[in-house]
Amino acid sequence: MKAKKSKKTTTAEAVPVILHGEAMLFQVTEIPSSAKKIKSSHQSYHIIADSETTGNHHVVDCDESMEFFMDENGSMFMRNEKPTQVRCVQANRHTEIPLAPGTWEFGIQQEYDHFAQHLRQVRD
Repeated sequence: MKAKKSKKTTTAEAVPVILHGEAMLFQVTEIPSSAKKIKSSHQSYHIIADSETTGNHHVVDCDESMEFFMDENGSMFMRNEKPTQVRCVQANRHTEIPLAPGTWEFGIQQEYDHFAQHLRQVRD
């Protein structure tokens, strides 16, 4: 008797993630309707992950066509019509990563502290 081959089913599609230090970037299909438009943090760039100690923030270079949004949970989104890049304010910290035009969600990596037994945000 031959064994039946089972079909693999998935409940969620894997979403590729770009990591830049503690910053996480996901290309998404849409911005939640509850998200509100926000102004860029600076004229030439927008901070997507604050540096807690050194001032070496993770940023996205801006142009006039970009829009930034934040939802009620503090998640940040960007819509860009032209290619851009994510980088650090201090150029020697992390490699620049190009970002294609599209819709992006930004997040911060988390880690589990086994001694304190809780999740915390990764800090640069």
